[in-house]
Amino acid sequence: MKSKFKRVLAAALAVMMITVCAVGIPTLSAQAFDNSVKSGVVAIVFYLKNAGIYITDGEQVEEVKHLGDIEFSGGSGFFIGEKKEAPTRIVTNCHVIESYLKANEGETFVYNTGQMYQNTYPIIVGAPSCELRVYYSKDDYDIAYVDCNGDVNKVDLAVLKLKNPTTKRHALKLRTPDPSMVGETVYTIGFPGNADNNFTSASKYGVEDATVHKGVINKFVTNEGKGVDRIAIDATIQHGNSGGPLVNEAGDVLGINTNVESNSPYEGQVEADYYAINTSELITFLDKNNIGYMEAGKMNVLMIVLIIVGIVLVVGGGCVVALILILKNAKKKKANAALPPASSDGANMFGEGAYPENGGFADPYAGSTIGDYGATAAPSASAGNGVIYSQSPQHSGRKFPVGLAPVMVGRNAAECVIVYQPGTPGVSGKHCTVSFDSQSQEFTVTDLGSTFGTFLSDGRKLTPQVPEVLRPGDVVYIGDKSNPLSLELES
Repeated sequence: MKSKFKRVLAAALAVMMITVCAVGIPTLSAQAFDNSVKSGVVAIVFYLKNAGIYITDGEQVEEVKHLGDIEFSGGSGFFIGEKKEAPTRIVTNCHVIESYLKANEGETFVYNTGQMYQNTYPIIVGAPSCELRVYYSKDDYDIAYVDCNGDVNKVDLAVLKLKNPTTKRHALKLRTPDPSMVGETVYTIGFPGNADNNFTSASKYGVEDATVHKGVINKFVTNEGKGVDRIAIDATIQHGNSGGPLVNEAGDVLGINTNVESNSPYEGQVEADYYAINTSELITFLDKNNIGYMEAGKMNVLMIVLIIVGIVLVVGGGCVVALILILKNAKKKKANAALPPASSDGANMFGEGAYPENGGFADPYAGSTIGDYGATAAPSASAGNGVIYSQSPQHSGRKFPVGLAPVMVGRNAAECVIVYQPGTPGVSGKHCTVSFDSQSQEFTVTDLGSTFGTFLSDGRKLTPQVPEVLRPGDVVYIGDKSNPLSLELES
C-alpha cells in the first residue's frame, strides 16, 4: 500500500513540477500597499540654463527680464532594469520631455507664451541651453538623456538613461494586467506640482515626498484612433504625475500614469476619468529597443532547481522516474502543428518602427523561415479558391474564404471578418485587408495604417495603404508573429 501511494505521489509531484516549470509560480499580492515602491520613483525636471523673458518684433529680440537657471516643467518617472543591477534607465511619458526634444535635446529653447507686450509684441521665454534632471531630493540630482521615445500622439512613452548607474533608487518590476483585475486596488505614484505647498515642509523631490493616490481599476480600454491599450482608473492623476507608475498592492507596475479626461456637464460639477498606459505597451516598447527589465511572477532558474531537488529528496527519486516516463510518453504523441499562444509578456511583439536617431532595432525575423515559428505554408496549386487560414489559437484553425471583395482583419467586430479579441497584442481595430484574384491566383494584402504593422515572412513591414501582391503559400503576420495568416488555395 505504501509503495503504491509513493508511486502516485511521485507521479503527482512530477506533473506539478512540469506545470511549475512551464508557467512559473504566481506571485501573491500583498495585503497592504508596498511603501518601498516609492524608492523606484523620481521627479523629472526640464531645466533651463541662463533663461530670460524676451519680446520681439519679428526681426529683433530684446530681453526684458533675466531669469537665470530655472525649472520650466516637470513630471514623474520610475526606474527599470535587470535584477540585482544598479539601474540607469527611467520610464516616463514622451509628453513629459516633449519640450526637451523640441530643443534638440539640450540646445536652444524658445517658448512663445501667447501673451503680448503692450498688445503689440509677443512675449517669449528663451534659453541658450537646457537639460533633463532626475531628482532624488531637493539638491541631489543626475542629468538624464533620451535613450528612446515614442510619439506623444500615439505611444506616449520614453526611456531616459543616466551616464552612470545609481544606488539611490531601485528598479521596479513590471506586470502585464488582465481583465480579471477589474475592481482591484491600485495606486498612482508621482510628484504632482501642487503637492509642494504652504502646508508641507517637504523637500519636494525626496522618496517620502512622492504622492500616492488610491483607487481601483474601472476597465481596460483601447484608443481606436491610436491603437494604444490603456487602463481606466479612479485613482487621481494630477499635473506632474505623468510618467509615474500605476502599481498594485505588491508594488508591481501595471501601467504608466498618462492623462486625465474631464468635462463639466452641469454647473459646479466636474467629472474626470484617469488613464494609464497598459504595461503591455511598455513591454512591447522596451523589447523593440532591446532594453532589459524585470517581470513580476517569473520564476528564476535557481528556484526551479531547488524545487526539483526538493521533490527528489521527498520521494526518494520516484518522481524522477515518473517524470521520465511522462516525457517518454509525450514523445509518442503527434506534434501539434499549430502556432503556440502568444506570450503574455509581449516579448514577441513588434513596435511602430525603429527611430532612426536611436539606431533602429534588430530585425526579429532575420535569417528565419516560416517553419521557425510553427507556421505551415500550404502547397501551391495550379488553380483554386482563395482562403485565409488563421493559425492564431483564438481562431481554432478556422479558414476564411476570400475573393475580390477585401476581407478586413482586426479587432473591430462591427467591420472585420477576421476578428481578434480585445487586447490581442499588436492588432489594431482595423488592421489590414486581404483579397484574392481567381484569374491570376494572387492575393493582395493592404495594411490600413495599423499601429504595429503587418509583416511578411522575411521580416519586411508592409507600407501602410500600399497593396502588396502575394502568392499562395505566403504568410503574413498581424502586428506580432503570434498572429500569422496563411494564404492558401482550396479546390
